[in-house]
Order: sequence, then structure tokens, then C-alpha cells
Amino acid sequence: MPFHRPALGLSLAALALAGALSGAAQAATTDRNPAPAAQTAPATTPNAAPDAAPAAKVTGFRSARFGMTGDEVTKAITKDFKIEGKDIRRETNATERTTSLIVKVDDLQTGAGPAVVAYILGHSTQKLFQVNILWGGAVNPKVDPNALVGAANALRNYFVGQGYRQEGMLLNAPVGDGSQVVVFRGTDGQGRMSLLTLAVPPKPSDDTPALPPSLQLSYIEKPNEPDVFKIEKGF
Repeated sequence: MPFHRPALGLSLAALALAGALSGAAQAATTDRNPAPAAQTAPATTPNAAPDAAPAAKVTGFRSARFGMTGDEVTKAITKDFKIEGKDIRRETNATERTTSLIVKVDDLQTGAGPAVVAYILGHSTQKLFQVNILWGGAVNPKVDPNALVGAANALRNYFVGQGYRQEGMLLNAPVGDGSQVVVFRGTDGQGRMSLLTLAVPPKPSDDTPALPPSLQLSYIEKPNEPDVFKIEKGF
């Protein structure tokens, strides 16, 4: 499955769909044609504490935990962001048959600008299996590119010190033509993944302004087995 570029021209609903980042996770996991600039994580890093960090556990996002029902996720969202249920948008992916609970948060990461957070409920279980967070791009067309890159670097540095498995960790790994970068990819002991990607679309032409960059962070329960609708073999 190819690495999906964030669809900057689409609606926020489309950006929140499970396929965009579950596809990215699978592409990053298989590491097809990794670029020479990709960095695998060293055994120690300059920012690491002298004592090893406790092993990372990717359980969801803030109060929302993988395996929660839609009602439970809604309660977690209202608790975390002090918003009312009417401010949570509920949308369905007709292809993957997943449901997203979508909320806009003004100041989730300092300097990155407003974000959209999508909590994705699986096709078969209707329970939380992935959380996507998006900054820049369609969320904020006037985003400061330098501020967004700074936010990406700060998040990468944070994740590096959180005790993710060294095996398979990626830092600053360009994908495809280089307009996509896996800023951080790491898994915990159960294979659950945190994936941070930065998209800087190439300038279309001399007469057309460049599209704004986009930063996406996903917490994924099963990167290689997303709970989405699939047609069985032998159809």
C-alpha cells in the first residue's frame, strides 16, 4: 500500500478518515525503498536521560483508550477538552465503514496552531482503534511553516525519550519524492504505533503559491490490521 499524501484540498472530514494514516503506517512499517537520509534511532540520544525511560505504552490519546465505545470516547473528549457533545462531529467513511468522532482544538501543541483530532471507531467492533491529529494544511491555511516544523521537531524529541522500542524506530525518514517525511515512528512492546509525518507539498508552478505544510500524528492500535471493511478473498 502506498504512502498516502495528506489531501490538502479535501474537507476536514476526508482528512480524518482512517485510510489516510493506516495506509501511511503500513507503508512506513514495511519500509519499501527507504531513502538514504532516513535515520534509525541510535542506542542512546543526546536528549536521553542517564537512566533508561520506562517502556512506552501506546494506549490511545489522553483519556481516550483503544477499545472504548463511541459513548466512552465522547465522554473522554468532553473531559479532556472541556467541550460539549454538540461540538463533536460524527462522520462515516463509506469505503472503510469506520466512524470518526471529530473535534477542533485551538491550542493542542504550542506554536503549531489549531488542530483537528479524529477518533476512529472500527468497522467490526465500533470501538476506538486509531486517533489522528492534524495541524496546518486545511485546518489552518495561514500556518507558519517554520512554526510547524518546529512543532514537529519538538514532538520528535519528546517521543525519542519515551521508551519506544529501538527496533524499527525511524527518525526524519523521507518517503517517495521527499515531500513526505516520517518525522518519528515507534512501537511499544505490543506493536502499537505512534507515527508523526510532515508533508511539505512541492510548489505547483512559478505562478502558483505553494500549498501549506501539514503535520499529522497518529496513535494506532494495530498498524498492520486496521479494523476497516475489506472484501474477502474469492469474491
